[in-house]
Amino acid sequence: MSEHDDYGELQAMAENVADPGPVAPFVGLDRYFDEPSPSGDGRADGLLGWAARASKAQRGGLCRFAAWCVKATDSERRVIMVFMSRYEGRVPLGAVRDVAAVAGCDRKTVQRAVARFVRYFPGAISETRRSNG
Repeated sequence: MSEHDDYGELQAMAENVADPGPVAPFVGLDRYFDEPSPSGDGRADGLLGWAARASKAQRGGLCRFAAWCVKATDSERRVIMVFMSRYEGRVPLGAVRDVAAVAGCDRKTVQRAVARFVRYFPGAISETRRSNG
């Protein structure tokens, strides 16, 4: 008998040990115990439902937003999120440094993010205030 045969016997013994865990009482009888729990994303369903009821202008804005998301880098998307959540589209004096620190990027990325976002959404970031940033 070689050492491989001994290993095979030990492996067979380990694999044939009964599972001591309890079995759910309705497995095989009730379909809810056999199916995995639903893990769908309700946000996507909600977005599609909204798009079906939205006006043409709103759907166009959603398409532009999706196009911007494809082109923008992660850091640029973070920059715009900071601008919209903290400054509501305004760029007060000193905001570029603050946004760069919060978004974890440099000032050039902030400027590039604003320029790209304004190409897709003219007027979204105040033109007069942007010159101060």
